[in-house]
Amino acid sequence: MRCSLLLAASAATSVLAFPWMTPEGLDALMKHPSAQEEVKRKLAEYEAGKADNIEARQVGTGLVPGVVSLLGGTPTAVYDNVLGLIPTGDSVKGLKKFPEAEYPFKAPGPTDQRGPCPGLNTLANHGYIPRNGIATIGQINAGTARLFNMGADLSSLLATGGALDGGDILSQKMSIGGPDNRVGVLNGALNSVFGTPTGIAGHGKFNEGDASATRLDFYLNNGDNIVFVPELFKQMHQQALAKGNGTYSVDAIQEHFKNRYRDSRAANSQFYFNLPSAGVVMGAYYFIPGFFSNGTIGAGGVANEASITSFYGAKPKDTSANAWQNPDLEYTHVPERIPEQGWYRRATPMTIPEAVAGILDVYLYAKPAIGGAGADQNWVVGPVDIPNNPQALSCFLYNALYANFPGDLFNSLSLLSSIVSTLSSTIVPGYKALGCKVDFPQATGKGSTYRSVYESWAKTYTGEAKTKAVGSGWYQK
Repeated sequence: MRCSLLLAASAATSVLAFPWMTPEGLDALMKHPSAQEEVKRKLAEYEAGKADNIEARQVGTGLVPGVVSLLGGTPTAVYDNVLGLIPTGDSVKGLKKFPEAEYPFKAPGPTDQRGPCPGLNTLANHGYIPRNGIATIGQINAGTARLFNMGADLSSLLATGGALDGGDILSQKMSIGGPDNRVGVLNGALNSVFGTPTGIAGHGKFNEGDASATRLDFYLNNGDNIVFVPELFKQMHQQALAKGNGTYSVDAIQEHFKNRYRDSRAANSQFYFNLPSAGVVMGAYYFIPGFFSNGTIGAGGVANEASITSFYGAKPKDTSANAWQNPDLEYTHVPERIPEQGWYRRATPMTIPEAVAGILDVYLYAKPAIGGAGADQNWVVGPVDIPNNPQALSCFLYNALYANFPGDLFNSLSLLSSIVSTLSSTIVPGYKALGCKVDFPQATGKGSTYRSVYESWAKTYTGEAKTKAVGSGWYQK
């Protein structure tokens, strides 16, 4: 959940200049002369185009044919979980068993933030990120890498999006749940002036959206898009039985998404499903088998009942041996945790190419309309020409990400220019690594001219749904 897109591809020293790419505990390694020499050597090989000298990771999704290395000839994993830009074999050593004794489970306290993401809740409940649920980009980067083997490009993209849209980008801090006065300029001291950041649960922001797997839409639950809804998990369980032979497979979660989109759009008069947040929502469905499987999905890993229920905190009311076979099995909710009986994380990091391939599979299966409900109940379309291959869609989503933030931030932050500059600098390296043409508008200055440049360009990637759909949180009657 973040944006290791912070790595400048032009010099090793610039790679080391971004503190959120050196999570706690890695600063000494980054400053070690031998480590710097190795980074510079491999970076020089990379820049010289010696792709054969760089070890490419095999993502092996088994989803979109051919997605075992990044399309276009660049390495599958351009960002390493430890050293950043340079792929190495060190983070692909194979399966690792959890839980770990040094990260015991502890239920959250009354002031601890928890949100709609079961993965982040699990990380906080075990102390991989701060247990209070207030975390920095670097802490999320380190925690997701250690427990879930999430690639630094993917985790940094998601976490940076959360900090920009729902946190405080100056401190790179965010709540993994709702608003919290411990987050904000000067640790919240100026929230009375600037407002309290929404947290990643902020509706219409980057990380949260309608048609969630186990949470109700913001406008369908009196603004509560955080609480776990047992009936929705039961529906996902039914698809695991019907489509996944008892497992929460890609086929099962695709069908669950298709049904959730249908039901959510029918019930929610302010339904909003537009890029880039729609991509995050569909990605979250793929993450269920992609990260919570016992082992690596596509390589023998199984998204079984024990693993998925533990990470979601879905406790079956009937715990008898064969109860899981019952499609009418009822659930309650308990704090999310790593399966107590033991669980193996995926062996290879999930990087952006695999994640986007998963998003594309979910999208092509359900064919959801992209856009949002307008004020008069009409459908306001989002972008109309969405690519249907992983590399092109990756580039498109980067543009949508960039197009999304200026509109959200113009009226809420006086530091827009520096924030947009930060966003651009974090996105460009990863964008180039995917083989994308960098064409973000180079607007400068402030005011209406600055805004119009972005609004005109962004229409291609977010469509009018960004500004005219009521559920976007942006619409004004």
